[in-house]
Amino acid sequence: MTALLGKRTVPGRQFAWLPVTTLASGTALRLPMHLLTGATDGPTLGILTTVHGDETAALMAVRQLLATLDDGAALRGRVAAIPVGNPLAVSVFNRQTPEQHGKTDLHEAFPGNAGGNLTQRMAHAITTNLLDHVDAFVDIHCGGLGGRLQNRADLDASAPKEVYERSLALCRAFNSTFVHANNLAGTAARYCNSKSIPTANPEIGGVYLGPEAEKSYLEETVSGLHSMMASLGMIEADAKPAKPQLLFGVKSRVEVNPSVGGFLQSNFTSPSDLGKRIDKGAKLGEVIGLYTFETLEELRAPVAGYLFFSRYSGVADAGTKAFGLAEEATSTWL
Repeated sequence: MTALLGKRTVPGRQFAWLPVTTLASGTALRLPMHLLTGATDGPTLGILTTVHGDETAALMAVRQLLATLDDGAALRGRVAAIPVGNPLAVSVFNRQTPEQHGKTDLHEAFPGNAGGNLTQRMAHAITTNLLDHVDAFVDIHCGGLGGRLQNRADLDASAPKEVYERSLALCRAFNSTFVHANNLAGTAARYCNSKSIPTANPEIGGVYLGPEAEKSYLEETVSGLHSMMASLGMIEADAKPAKPQLLFGVKSRVEVNPSVGGFLQSNFTSPSDLGKRIDKGAKLGEVIGLYTFETLEELRAPVAGYLFFSRYSGVADAGTKAFGLAEEATSTWL
C-alpha cells in the first residue's frame, strides 16, 4: 500500500507494509507504517524511530502512544508512524545497514534514492510515504549498544528562521531539560525543514538501562509526544508547568571520550545525573586496563557545563562516546 498518506483515509487505525526492494536472499525488504486518523480534520504528525538499528527503545513508546489514542475519536488530524526505519540494521542490532558499499547510516541518507543502495532505498521509501505528507515530524533516537543515558530534543541549527522557530517550539513542548541546535545534515529533519515542515529529534533513554530507567524514559517519551500533539492542536491535554530548558548549539557541545580502550568506570550512571552542573576539571570517569588492571586514563571535564549524556560503566574502545557537556558560558537558559 504505497503512499497511504496520500489517500483520503477514514477515522480509525490502519496498518500497511511499504515495499522497498527484494534482497539477494529472496526476502522482501519492507517498512511498517501505522496510521491513526482522527474523527475531525487536523495536522498530520509523522513519527519515525529505529533509524539506527541498536536504538530500539523508542518504538515501544510509539506503541504505547497509539494505544493511548485508542480509536482516534478525540484526535484531530492523523498520526503516521514508521517504528522500524531500518529493519536490516535492527536484525543485527547494529547502528548502520549491513551492506557492501555506499553510505550505510540511514540518518545521513535523506531524501534517499530509489535506485541507490539499500540504505538510500529505505530513505526514499520513508520520504515518499511519510515525509512528503506530514505537517510536523518527530524522529526519535536513544542511546544504543553500550548503554548511554540522554534526554534532550534536537533541531536543525541551519533551518530557515521561520521553520527554526516552529521547530524550537516543538522541541520545547517535548519538555526535556536540554534543547540542542544540532547539525542535522542529511537527516529526515533537514529534508522536512527544506519543505517548511517543523521537526524535533528527541534523544531520550537507551537500551538495557534496567527496568526503572526504561519505565521512566518510556513514560517521558509518551508524555512528551502528547505534549507535542497538544501544541499542534491535535489533542486536548493539560498544560505542563513551565521549566527551565537549556538551549545549546554545536559549538557549545563538548564531548569527553576515551583515547584508549578498556573498562570505562563512569561516575554518572543515573538518569537523575543528567542536567547536573559539572565544574571544569571534575572527574567524569576513568578507563581501567582490561589486562593489567591499571588506570589508563582519567576523563575530566575540560569546561564548566551541564551533563547532557553519560555512558554506563562497561567495556569501551577509544573514541566511544562517553560524556557530553553543554558548555555553561556559551549556552542559554530559555
